[in-house]
Amino acid sequence: MAISDDFADATIRHQVYLQRYKSGVVNKILALLKGVESDIVQQVAKRDLQSLTRRQVDQLLANLKRKINQGYEPVIDLLNDQVKQLAGYEKRWQMDMFSKTVPIDLDFIAPSDEQIIASVIARPFQGLQLKDWYKGLPDGQFRRLREAIRQGYVDGDTTQQIVQAIRGTKTTSGILSISRRAAETTARTALSHTANVARNQVYRRNRKLIKSVEWVATLDSRTSAICRARDGKVYPTDSGPRPPAHPACRSTTIPVLKSLRELGIKADEVPVKSTRASMNGQVSSELNYGAWLRKQPVSFQNEVLGIKKAQLFRRGDLAMDRFVDRKGNELTLDQLRERESAAWAKAGL
Repeated sequence: MAISDDFADATIRHQVYLQRYKSGVVNKILALLKGVESDIVQQVAKRDLQSLTRRQVDQLLANLKRKINQGYEPVIDLLNDQVKQLAGYEKRWQMDMFSKTVPIDLDFIAPSDEQIIASVIARPFQGLQLKDWYKGLPDGQFRRLREAIRQGYVDGDTTQQIVQAIRGTKTTSGILSISRRAAETTARTALSHTANVARNQVYRRNRKLIKSVEWVATLDSRTSAICRARDGKVYPTDSGPRPPAHPACRSTTIPVLKSLRELGIKADEVPVKSTRASMNGQVSSELNYGAWLRKQPVSFQNEVLGIKKAQLFRRGDLAMDRFVDRKGNELTLDQLRERESAAWAKAGL
């Protein structure tokens, strides 16, 4: 077996845990947004909008914009803090994977946390820098709110009808639910961007040891066309596309180490730490999430899917069409560190 197969196994497990970590961050953000949403509805509901002048409507909108900007400040602070923490954690996880998985001693170099964070901030994803994604959250919510209020005012809608457009109904999405989805997408994309930038910085610093980078997509019913097309593709260490390929992208990458021959090392000249895998410079064998999960212990399958779904999955009665685990099962970074340390221990590493 090639060492890249071990990399793929560790990386997919890590990605499972990262999705749960992202869910935890998203839930914290949505909890913070409840206060903003309550203020918006309260400010609109207490007015008889059709009795207001255009000037008074504009004043109402100015007040709402100020409340929205203030309400999103703790949201952006939280997300920015998580980005910084994840950048350092992801670098350390990548270095840990090398030390535990590579069967010989190689001098891998770790970039500094400051270098990674600077790259996370400066490198655009989806054409925007991180600060632009942050700014888009309050700006997007205010724009949608302004359009709903102005349109309702022109159409002669009652205050109750305009509030309903803001809140939404059982069958239609309101302004607030659209803004919540935007916040979730931004959080997941920003964290995915951070994790992948951290990995890429490690790859670039170790170009003497890493010859290429393999794209690993989540092959399930929600995989985008672009990620499905790139799955398994190999790109140069310091160039080529990197995740996220689109908002809320779940793809990741694994490094492809040079073979011993490419490194100028004779196998009988180095002390071997492990015989688990060979350093032959090959890319990982074809593996999707469902196939990988079937190889995992029952306890891990139960943890990811829940006991009932895991039983159906093992019997072949449940298609593996979701990458994330059962709803509400989230992790903090500290819990993520504990789970992954336990996974290494179980593997005898």
